[in-house]
Amino acid sequence: MESPRPFIVDSHQDIAWHVHKYRRDFSLTEAPGKAMVTLPFLLAGGVALSFVTLFAEHNAPRPVRRKRLLRELEFYLELPEKFPRNVMQVASVEELHDLRGKAAAGGEVWGFMLAMEGADLLESPDEIQMFHEKGLRMLSLTWNERNRWAAGANHQGGLTQEGALLLHKMRELGIILDVSHLNEQSFFDAAKQWSGPLCATHSNPAALCENTRNLTDEQLHLLHERGAVVGTLLYNGFLDSSWRSGGPQTPLPRVAEHIEYLIGSLGSGGVGIGSDFDGGLTANNTPEGLNTIADLPELGAELQRRGHSAGLVAGVLGENWFQFLGRHLPQRASPRP
Repeated sequence: MESPRPFIVDSHQDIAWHVHKYRRDFSLTEAPGKAMVTLPFLLAGGVALSFVTLFAEHNAPRPVRRKRLLRELEFYLELPEKFPRNVMQVASVEELHDLRGKAAAGGEVWGFMLAMEGADLLESPDEIQMFHEKGLRMLSLTWNERNRWAAGANHQGGLTQEGALLLHKMRELGIILDVSHLNEQSFFDAAKQWSGPLCATHSNPAALCENTRNLTDEQLHLLHERGAVVGTLLYNGFLDSSWRSGGPQTPLPRVAEHIEYLIGSLGSGGVGIGSDFDGGLTANNTPEGLNTIADLPELGAELQRRGHSAGLVAGVLGENWFQFLGRHLPQRASPRP
């Protein structure tokens, strides 16, 4: 008798950004831009849920970027209408369990939860209300830059007074704080101000690969104390500090080493997968064997080869994120406009 497929969750995918950048069709496997995430790939890999980003790259004037951000929101909200048999939005515990039930019953179904990667395009803390009504459930204050709210990984500075106000509004609405792109000062400033749920959707341990985007042991300790989950990022440059662009793919066991280090810091319930696929990633800069999102089950197979239990593997592949969302999403979502 076959064991049931794991409930796979990927906590960071830049789908709308990639679809619009390369003017491609999300429903087609063959696509420009060397797409790693398409609907057929997601269904083939058994990826049940993705945290999908609202992210407008920083190479255009602010009004253009705002237009792109809103276009991305529209793209996601239209997916359940375009693919009613295969796609659903998740913004509540009720919808999360509905998705799991459909997946367990063998349905070809993929769910998405809205996240905002960098809040620099918000006009004010109050504007987050509109995005929340559309289903936004997670937000990071910055990308790698410094903005009016806080400082990102490539800059100096900490949380601002306006940033504290934005955190207050997020807490009021029940939005989860993603700390992935904050620099250390902003990370700890925000942690002092923040009493709500937090996580790192796509970050790795700095002890194994030192750079400004990975998390120090001190940061991991705080995240463990706060019941966070960290999604392991599948970019070679954040897995191996010796890797250079154009070099060979990182061996798959290197990903397992990062996962095992995170388990040692966060416990077996604190680790997930946050691939960052289609966030500028291709098979040229991701680990061997992980050429599209359909290959995520290979991570489970690698962990099993290393002697990890079926329960731990299921947790890393998605169960830990499922439990985290079950604790922190609203029980029922209000009808979305």
